[in-house]
Amino acid sequence: MPLGISSGFWLLVGFVRSIFEAINNRKNNQKKPTLKPSGIAVVIPAHNEELVIRACIRALKQSLDKQQIYVASDGSSDKTYLKARLEGVKVVNIHPGVGKAKAIVHLINTFRLFKKYKFIFIVDADTKIDKDFVKGALKLFQDPDIKVVFGSARIQWPSHFWPRLGLYFVAYRERLNRMLQFFFMFGQTWKYTNVPYVIPGFATIYRSEALKQLEIDTPGLLIEDFNLAFQFHRKKLGKIGYHPALIGWDQHPDNLIDYWKQVRRWNIGFFQTVKKNGIWPSFFWASLGLFMFEVTLHAIFLLFVPFLILYWFSPWLFGHFFLYDTFVDFYRQFGLFQNVSLLSILIIIFLYDYGMTIVFGLMGKKPQFAIYGLFFFFMHYVTSLILISSIIPGFFGKSTGRWISPKRYSATPSMQTA
Repeated sequence: MPLGISSGFWLLVGFVRSIFEAINNRKNNQKKPTLKPSGIAVVIPAHNEELVIRACIRALKQSLDKQQIYVASDGSSDKTYLKARLEGVKVVNIHPGVGKAKAIVHLINTFRLFKKYKFIFIVDADTKIDKDFVKGALKLFQDPDIKVVFGSARIQWPSHFWPRLGLYFVAYRERLNRMLQFFFMFGQTWKYTNVPYVIPGFATIYRSEALKQLEIDTPGLLIEDFNLAFQFHRKKLGKIGYHPALIGWDQHPDNLIDYWKQVRRWNIGFFQTVKKNGIWPSFFWASLGLFMFEVTLHAIFLLFVPFLILYWFSPWLFGHFFLYDTFVDFYRQFGLFQNVSLLSILIIIFLYDYGMTIVFGLMGKKPQFAIYGLFFFFMHYVTSLILISSIIPGFFGKSTGRWISPKRYSATPSMQTA
């Protein structure tokens, strides 16, 4: 993620929001809550989630009754259905699988949840909701303009001394999540701006009156998260609420193959959503358009970095030759390249990136980031490659909405640290 106009602007907006809310919270602390947890139905679409489904349900039971929890085992070939039944919640078995979005719609229609509940809480099967999530979300819903509330993803980070390859991938995703939360989400979800580009599907509560106006299972899309956000903004249904204190403990890919598949799925789903919903005059699209432009340029630059490094070493490897000297003369005619070498630019980029890793590692009490961060550049390159390679299938491909989840692992409470 580049440090550019978008990130700087939204970081400033988030800072202003924090000041306003600190002042307003003193006035609102005496207001008594009027919304009750009993008005919430939890919807959990699950595909082959036997390792995590019971932990997901048990976490929800800390704040909600089991009769409010509905699970769809979507085309599972393992014991997801049976293990969910052991928790005493309502479970349906869908065969063959239909995909996450259609599984959500199936649960809502089968149990008539829109008629029975004021809120629909969509939770991923690998997510463990913090016991204070519901209470905090209902506080935000005290504002009648708030129609959707989503939370922050936190990882299950085990204590360890020696670096592990699997945790390298997890650490990379954790740093990215924290950057998105601080540089974008907090500012974008302020009630005076309110232009988040996505409504994350891992832990989100909708007012039923708003969700029923959205097409959850739009045909041809790989994921629903971006599509629901685009529809929400275009239909002007209200405001989207978010606060970092609303936490869902999540699992991230711990290997390159799963990381590639997950991020590619998200990117393709985003481009499919752009194609499906189009562009309309709005602050939402002005903000998103600038962000897309910056991220795409950043990705293209990163893809060329290996060639820049080769170019820098070429005099020592091959000696001077005509093409090399011509290129040097050309790039030195432009802007900062007249006075700053390519090596200096690469060093500055690395130091900025590594510095951000150290900061978020210290904030999250994860000192191992100091080691993992030395090698994050490889993942930056991979992520950029995934983004660029997703554009064509995103705009010209279609999907059934089905996918295979990343490898899951059982987590103990001792592994959960902020």
